[in-house]
Amino acid sequence: MDLVMDTAHAELYNNSLPSYWGFLQDCYAGATEHFRQWDSPNVFLWPLGFFNVFRILTVTKEEVGLVLVLAVFWTLLRYIVTWHIFTPFAEKMELSELNTKKFPESAWKCVFYIFSWGSCAYVVCCGKFDFFEKPLLIWKDWVPFMDIPVEIRVVFAIQFSFYIHSLYATMYMDRWRKDSVVMMFHHFLTLSLEGFAYTVRYYKIGILVVFTHDVTDICLEFTKCNVYMKNRGGKFRPIHDKLSTGGFLFFAGTWALFRLYWYPLKCLHTVGYAMILVAPTTHMPFYIFCNVQLWILLGLDVYWFMFIVNFLIKVVRGDMTEVEDVREHEVEEKWKDQKVEIKNGPQTTINNGPKMDTKNGPQMDTNNGPQTKTRNGAHNVVLQKRETSQTKVYHLRSTRQRTRTADT
Repeated sequence: MDLVMDTAHAELYNNSLPSYWGFLQDCYAGATEHFRQWDSPNVFLWPLGFFNVFRILTVTKEEVGLVLVLAVFWTLLRYIVTWHIFTPFAEKMELSELNTKKFPESAWKCVFYIFSWGSCAYVVCCGKFDFFEKPLLIWKDWVPFMDIPVEIRVVFAIQFSFYIHSLYATMYMDRWRKDSVVMMFHHFLTLSLEGFAYTVRYYKIGILVVFTHDVTDICLEFTKCNVYMKNRGGKFRPIHDKLSTGGFLFFAGTWALFRLYWYPLKCLHTVGYAMILVAPTTHMPFYIFCNVQLWILLGLDVYWFMFIVNFLIKVVRGDMTEVEDVREHEVEEKWKDQKVEIKNGPQTTINNGPKMDTKNGPQMDTNNGPQTKTRNGAHNVVLQKRETSQTKVYHLRSTRQRTRTADT
């Protein structure tokens, strides 16, 4: 059986996505075929062929300059909208001091991702391109130095410049979280992946990666904005609590659909399998390099999905009762305090009567009535006895002194 799948077969295969097991089998077949061709003189092999093939990279000085200018522009724009729009809005809404600092970051990212993913979704869904519906066929017309449509150039310029800005923002503008180091690695990986996809003209796979990832960021930042606005002016706002809960459920659903279903079964499948077995030539460059980057990105998607699963487990167990960003250090400390409080049990107080604390035992309070505390009760009784004894000794000494004075 010929290992190279013909176009008609690929058309039929695109009517339905493979199962996860079928996806893994196809990727294994593609990798096997790639290494079988290792001795072919026309294959772009590692390491010599890898560096020689860089001659096909295509990027102009004007494109590099545009990306750098846009990166500076996004940074300045974020400072401006933070100072003059988002922070004054948070103060007007009477958010807490901490949430007033957090809100502008999420608001900025929510607005930007709506804009950036919207431009990408337009390219994917406008009807001009079919590489989302037929991802196995995206290699059929690939040639080095091929032209890139203008609308796709715009999407890449927005994405690449934003991730350059994000490197600076993560270090100097965003709040530091438990996954900030991983986020920095993600930004470098995305820059490498998007830059590589653009310059080597694998732009179709680059567009698919953006489309299957950025939509979840919209849901995440929208949810966080509503989390910060649940308590305003000292009052709880049920509407924002419901919006944050709904936003989180939508976020978890889109993450599972876009990043853990469509991304591996469309993007990884076509790169690991169709890049070798469906392409018009089996001599496609950068097979290993492209696959390694995409698989690392899938690993990051699974890593972040564990935060979602961790939150859901805490909700089911009753450890958390409201939507919070479990990556933030403040939320982790708050959750630990709540866990300790639940473990120690409730404390009841009766004015001018007994005060019960099941942990610390009986304690007597002469002002407000008896108090009971199990741990410190004995110590307090000893102190009271000592005070009573010292009082008696003082009175005895005073009586003896007055007697001596009278005898004199």
